[in-house]
Amino acid sequence: MPAAALRLVIVASSRYKPEAHPLARQLGELFERAGARVVLDLEGNAELRTYARDADLAVSVGGDGTLLAAARRLAGSEVPLMGVNLGKLGFLAEFGAEEALAYASGPGAPDWPVREKMLMQVGIAGREEKRYAFNDVLLSQGVMTRLVRVRMRVDGAYATEYRVDGVVVSTPVGSTAYSLSLGGPILDQGLRALVVTPIAPHSLTNRPIVLPGSSVIGLEVLTRADEIAMVIDGQERVDLEIGDTIQITAADRGLLLVSTGRRSAFEVLRHKLGWGEGPLLPLPEDG
Repeated sequence: MPAAALRLVIVASSRYKPEAHPLARQLGELFERAGARVVLDLEGNAELRTYARDADLAVSVGGDGTLLAAARRLAGSEVPLMGVNLGKLGFLAEFGAEEALAYASGPGAPDWPVREKMLMQVGIAGREEKRYAFNDVLLSQGVMTRLVRVRMRVDGAYATEYRVDGVVVSTPVGSTAYSLSLGGPILDQGLRALVVTPIAPHSLTNRPIVLPGSSVIGLEVLTRADEIAMVIDGQERVDLEIGDTIQITAADRGLLLVSTGRRSAFEVLRHKLGWGEGPLLPLPEDG
């Protein structure tokens, strides 16, 4: 859709990325000149879901962290999200500043694909508040070094009991984040699945497991700990107590992410992660 056809555009940034604010303001001004109403949120405080019902486009300006925060705040809506990165190539925020500015100020309608990415819905049994995660959910003691006992149920049935430093549950998008560094598998981002990866398990038989997105994962805290918490996308922290059960499943509706369409998933893996590349070895000397 050309910028001139947009009725309402959300432009979001973050208080933690002040260097992105001038670009966010500039984009907002260009969309307004094109005739759109603009909701500009530089601090990350606006209730984006309220505006998303009428919005044609949301733009996240800053980087992958800013996009993660915007994705959670747009959860449940059908507005496409365009991620604009500053500087280096983003893993999720694919668009550069010049590309975004050219779109906001031009009459053209780029043929950019919009791809649905799975979100997780997260709650704690007995509490009404539901949260969303785009990358992962971490259960951990933080700086504490004692093992945590966690009982996992899948669809209400007992699965296993972990004695670990923590547990990470990831989306396919998040499978290349923290879970990957723990030895978890790389999932195609088009899948609807969940990855459960233990952190430093006491038993070598506790390995990462991939479950259908329709599964309801329950992680019950069995040990008393002073600092045990749930951390969502590395950005939101919720303190937990013994007996608390985190409930995780795929959200009914995923996030619509605008892509440049220029890079395949494997190209991103090779570029950002050095995937498939071997160590550089010295050439043998002659003779």
